[in-house]
Amino acid sequence: MAAQGLSGFYGSVFRRSITVQVLIRTRDHRVLLLRNGNAWELPGGVVKGGEDPRSAARRVARATLDPGSDVGRVLVLDYVQGSQRQGQAQGQGQGDSIAFLFDGGVLSTSVSAFTGAGGEREARFVPLMDWSGGTDEGHGRRWGAAVEALELGTVVELVNGEPASAGPVPAPLPRRMMPPLEGFSGILGH
Repeated sequence: MAAQGLSGFYGSVFRRSITVQVLIRTRDHRVLLLRNGNAWELPGGVVKGGEDPRSAARRVARATLDPGSDVGRVLVLDYVQGSQRQGQAQGQGQGDSIAFLFDGGVLSTSVSAFTGAGGEREARFVPLMDWSGGTDEGHGRRWGAAVEALELGTVVELVNGEPASAGPVPAPLPRRMMPPLEGFSGILGH
């Protein structure tokens, strides 16, 4: 029984993944999407071992557009429980994941579509107002949260694609490092 418990624990740890997506916009309010099979998605990928999320997002942006591309701040942080993924039975498939969505900046281009990577990747710019967020409801909410984060200048935190809290999270109250001691009012004795 203990062996099953350990194997279940280690199996769940190693099934966790960290992914990144990059929101790249144009000056005339269009968003860059890449074709992935039948779906259109933001440029993204998996964070490799030994790589931090920002470096992974930078790698994705550079592979998509230009070796000099960089990424800005985190717009969305989404914790997705493995059992909450669409189309998966309870206890099957991948474990939990954390998805980061970074600001990829603004391009000055009038191009509406292009093919990259030797003709293997099809890309297009979609007007932000027409942007449905694809067919995956969870991704659509994450992408909508990214637009909200851009407008408000904040980071949106999601859990399974839903807002993690109903409003702004207040700063924690200041705390004393040590409990008060009788007859001693501070380190310097004041």
